[in-house]
Amino acid sequence: MVDEPESAVIIGGGLAGLAAEVGILAGGFKGKLTLLEKGPSLGGRTNSLDYRGRTLDLGQHMHVAGFDYYLTFLKEIGLEGKIQTEPKLNVEFRDDSGKVGKVKSSPLPPPFHLAPSFFGFPFISPGQKIKLIRPLLTGLLMDRKKDGADRSFGDWLRSKGASEESIEKLWNSILVPTLNAVADDVSLSMGMMIVERVLLDKEGGRLGRLNCSLSRIGKKAAEYIRYHGGRIKLNSRVQSVKIIEEGRHLVVLADGTTLETDVLLSAVPGHELSKILPEWTREHFSHPFWKLDWNSIINVHLFFKESVMSEEYFGYLNGSAGWVFNINRNGDDPGKHICLTISNPGSLEEIDPKELVDKVREDLSSPLPRIRQTSLEDSLVLYQPRATIRATPKSHDLRPPQNSPFPGFFLAGDWTDTGWPSTMESAVRSGYSAARLVLEYVLGNSPTEDSLT
Repeated sequence: MVDEPESAVIIGGGLAGLAAEVGILAGGFKGKLTLLEKGPSLGGRTNSLDYRGRTLDLGQHMHVAGFDYYLTFLKEIGLEGKIQTEPKLNVEFRDDSGKVGKVKSSPLPPPFHLAPSFFGFPFISPGQKIKLIRPLLTGLLMDRKKDGADRSFGDWLRSKGASEESIEKLWNSILVPTLNAVADDVSLSMGMMIVERVLLDKEGGRLGRLNCSLSRIGKKAAEYIRYHGGRIKLNSRVQSVKIIEEGRHLVVLADGTTLETDVLLSAVPGHELSKILPEWTREHFSHPFWKLDWNSIINVHLFFKESVMSEEYFGYLNGSAGWVFNINRNGDDPGKHICLTISNPGSLEEIDPKELVDKVREDLSSPLPRIRQTSLEDSLVLYQPRATIRATPKSHDLRPPQNSPFPGFFLAGDWTDTGWPSTMESAVRSGYSAARLVLEYVLGNSPTEDSLT
């Protein structure tokens, strides 16, 4: 049985799918537009959960001021007042010896505004700081898209004189939280993009966060979508997609419901898309996205009886290295609830949750000595398997464009070819790009970028 045909169907209610539906509606689409989400709420990896009376974000997602599409999307759905971006880059790092270093923007013009911080960075030797100048200046002059796709950032840094010490203590501290991978696993083009967009862009590199729970993104997007005539179906897991003829598609849900549509936009991760597409479609894709590698992220929440932290966040360079966040710094009982976000966790992903909590607590007792004087009342480990794609050399060849080989079938997701690493910005960019293609396909015209953002 085939239900009443839908004008357009979007699969996936994460950032990419939400941005796609918002973009299509903003572009003047008047037909039926339905978003299918397998879970009970919207937002995907940018969401929250309830835990023993607390609302916990699935990850401590930070943005930079240069996330143009992501920040515009938040403003479009009504979250402008919740965006908190620092006036200048000011990031603190600590290690287990008690050293504290900052990467802080100075009054100097870019790209020299971070020079005082680099030369004062206590975790690498003076000689290695001098050697940082060459890769930074060389990177400014290179064409990263042309010259950096087939080589790792780590190999390139070594060829420019960088030491293992500087790669481990500095470069990986920047790359792991932004690309979820170390320098040796990152393509030169993606590594240099982070250097350009975070380190060398004085305004665009400023860090920020939402001043509310991440679940607000999905809720506000749903309000926008429904107000503008779009539809959302939660708890609607897609079992398979069938391409029955050019420009016609069947979407089969797990409950047996079948939707027929002229336009289909998939905004689910590539590894999920490969499971619901017919096997025969693979030979038509020029970018075999099902071969992409993915990395996980772990968030370890610790709830103490007394306050152990006063700072908002800092980067920790030893042990279970990651970013430490003071969750309720501006709320009730500040400093009692901290969270360590571990990107690129490697073998830590295989450790028993209780053992991981004990390890994290011990590791953080060096930069946060008050941990030793108070008791741990509760803890929770949140795993995000396959959180981001690995931006390895050659990964660009696996990331497909938003246009698929099949008429009326479009792709969105941070794993598609957006020119960005697998980030919130990449997800929203892909959604808006796919929306433009849908509108061009349906309406016969190509809307301007401004009309969608």
